[in-house]
Amino acid sequence: MRHFSSVSTEHFSHTKRLKEWQDVMSIHLGKTPERIRRLESTSVSPLYKEPFKGRLEYGALGELQFCRMVCSPHRFSRRINKTAYRDAHPGLLVLQMGGVSQVEQSGKSSTFTPGDLLFLDCGRHFTVTSTKNCEYLILLCGDHGTPATIPKDLRINNRNGLGRMLHNFIVDAYTQYPLLNDATSCSLGKSIISLLQNTVENKNKEEELEHNPRLFKKNWIKDFVDRNLSSHELTVERIAQIAQCSTRTLHRAFEDESECSLSEYIWQRRLTRCAEDLRDPNSIGRTISDVAHKWGFTCSAHFSRSFKASYGVSPRVFRDSTRAG
Repeated sequence: MRHFSSVSTEHFSHTKRLKEWQDVMSIHLGKTPERIRRLESTSVSPLYKEPFKGRLEYGALGELQFCRMVCSPHRFSRRINKTAYRDAHPGLLVLQMGGVSQVEQSGKSSTFTPGDLLFLDCGRHFTVTSTKNCEYLILLCGDHGTPATIPKDLRINNRNGLGRMLHNFIVDAYTQYPLLNDATSCSLGKSIISLLQNTVENKNKEEELEHNPRLFKKNWIKDFVDRNLSSHELTVERIAQIAQCSTRTLHRAFEDESECSLSEYIWQRRLTRCAEDLRDPNSIGRTISDVAHKWGFTCSAHFSRSFKASYGVSPRVFRDSTRAG
């Protein structure tokens, strides 16, 4: 059976406890080479003037370092010289199991509670403040710090999808650790890394789709139009403003898969909704102008011309024929 090794502050003298815990973090958690240790600066500060207490269990899933850490309230800070890592560098995948932590890195700050999953880039400074007794499951992802695989945000969504799978893999790996043989342990470590990369790649693609207008999907534009048909401010210019792109780029993104322009699509969708209301017996008490105005038409004459061009008859004849039928 496999077992975690462990180290606890109970074995340290009170005068050297903080310094020795810093060494524990670098050696057993971070697996930091001596060359890098000379270029890093770490500090541990207990909160509320209480003596610091900590326990670290550590093992491995193949090449993936795997730890469980339990600590009393404290603040941990790590600063690293920019020359420490030239290319790829490690990252810490952290699952908050207990307590509350405030994490700061690269100008971003976020609060993590039990069940939250975060990623810390070891090539950048970070600070973790735990205001209560805390528990973490931590995986050291060695040399996976390439731009494509480092999350842009501290937080990884683990409420659904691949993030949820990743969460379950980590918890199960810890609870079943004693039963794993070497081959299974190695395979599981590789699977966790692969799943992390897949999760991050999907998230980055989502963000790219949200912020790169050239990659907008036609369905996104359609959905936005349909949700805002009744607004008189729904124009190509307004959509472009929301999307943070030029109207030309927006037209191109829509027309890649369409036979009509975005402007034509908006007006056609408005006419369709007007026709639906004119057929609806529940709208019999509304005037034709009211129906047109409800769906974004500001000029009754323009609406009548557009409606007749699309349906072959005027809105009034269309409504009357529907009643007669």
